[in-house]
Amino acid sequence: MLMPRQCAILVGGRGTRLGSATDNTPKPLLDVGGRPFLNLLIDRAVALGIADILLLCGYLADAIVVRYHGKKLGGSVITCVTEKQAAGTAGALALAAPYLDETFFLLNGDSLLDMDLMALAVESGPDGQLPNDQWIGRLALRHVEDAGRFGAVEVQGERIVRFTERGVAAPGLINGGVYLLRRQILEWIGTAPCSLERDVFPELAARGHIGGRRFDGFFIDIGVPEDLERARRLLPTRFADNGHYCHAGRHD
Repeated sequence: MLMPRQCAILVGGRGTRLGSATDNTPKPLLDVGGRPFLNLLIDRAVALGIADILLLCGYLADAIVVRYHGKKLGGSVITCVTEKQAAGTAGALALAAPYLDETFFLLNGDSLLDMDLMALAVESGPDGQLPNDQWIGRLALRHVEDAGRFGAVEVQGERIVRFTERGVAAPGLINGGVYLLRRQILEWIGTAPCSLERDVFPELAARGHIGGRRFDGFFIDIGVPEDLERARRLLPTRFADNGHYCHAGRHD
């Protein structure tokens, strides 16, 4: 298949588990090593040659729009799409329908999985795979020691068969917050507010239309205070050699 040239990033969440830290700052703009966490995600997309970056905004959207909308970074152009009311992750994607390519990447704006995005687009052997004409989404999965915090993902080969809600702490695969999607997913999105994680992905799994691939790279989710602090401690040195197309306070 042709490699996608578009990447959308979900940046609209309220970040309630972070308390007052997000009262005046959208969660993806929280400072990590002197620059917004979102800059790291954008840098990596630009470095991969992604031409079109969509930011799906919601909570405190103006702070994101003024910083990024219309910016050109390397060979990439950033466009912000803003929801007027909380629409959920699926609802936010539906609002971006006029901008979406036939195949595109989608990232959670509050987590990072160190992986090659293009590895999700490469077709593999037939055993346990979804036929090319059946898959609508392909998720990057990550094995963690406490899948209960995130909700676990059950697979058969590369076919996702079930998602479980957050629960008892146990090792397992989780949704890594990195997706390769076909535009056809819009047909599975109901009335907003609607969640990809709770409403759309489980239905696709039940119908045999969603796959997953395991990646073992560094993973962090800044949605809780302890992991935000861990990100601030680890990310500046771990990704210090990135291209840094985005700089806090400056976008050339």
